Amino acid sequence: MLTRSVLAKRWQQATIKNNIIFNWVFGENRALFKGLVERLFQRQVGNFAALTSERSFKNHQVFYRPRFDTYGEDDLDNIINVELQNENRHDLEKRIAIYQASLTQRALAAGQSFNERKQTLIAFLCDFDLYGRNRPVYKLKTTVEGQEDILVDRGETNVIFNLKATDLAGLPADYVALLTYFNTGQVSDDFTAAVDQEFRRLKGNDIRREYFMSIESIITMAESYARQEGHEKGWQEGRQEGRDEGREEAAKLLIEDAVQNQRDLDSLLTSLKAIFKDQAHIDELLAKYYYR
Repeated sequence: MLTRSVLAKRWQQATIKNNIIFNWVFGENRALFKGLVERLFQRQVGNFAALTSERSFKNHQVFYRPRFDTYGEDDLDNIINVELQNENRHDLEKRIAIYQASLTQRALAAGQSFNERKQTLIAFLCDFDLYGRNRPVYKLKTTVEGQEDILVDRGETNVIFNLKATDLAGLPADYVALLTYFNTGQVSDDFTAAVDQEFRRLKGNDIRREYFMSIESIITMAESYARQEGHEKGWQEGRQEGRDEGREEAAKLLIEDAVQNQRDLDSLLTSLKAIFKDQAHIDELLAKYYYR
């Protein structure tokens, strides 16, 4: 178990590239999400009636459904997902395909023609260079084999952003400002000033600090259980089982703490969704420990 001083230091050092803070800043503020999307895709999008941070469309007991960092549907028929990825797990292209498939399920209503399909846009902000080419932006496109000048319009846009890129020549100034802010915290235009203001507001909030520290503690506990179980049963075999047991116990402690301190359910859900990808499992935990 991490000491409170260690957790407090992690909170102090956390930047906009921390997944929890990223989700709070852009997943709870429609204006900032809209500004982020427009700078990433370099196109105008509509207004968002609501946003969802850490949204899961898990509705099947067998097949995988992704959990989205930030998700929004605007009034111009765009469905948009923006993800922050700090670690290269060597599965990003396949992950994008699964995420697009999930968005596509919501892109066309029963009775609509295929030409009425909503546009689905996915951006991954990666704190690593996936392809090692030092390009700041990798746009994934579908072409016809042997006729690469023919682009297949599937109504989807997939872009990987390399936050580690050093060659920024020819990029729009607003994107360069955004990239600079993510990497250094330096404010250089009105939008990054607004992002920084929200970031500092959150960092100055005692409740957010406590939740951040709780989440960090739970993640560390889960990893500790996974390592322990892995040593006893073999790392590859025991890692997942140990992690699941650790998260279950840690979630129980988090829920009990929320009940005892009368914290609101929305904040508790935000904490749980940072740990569990399966919304159905979160519902089971709440039924087991919160609503009992």
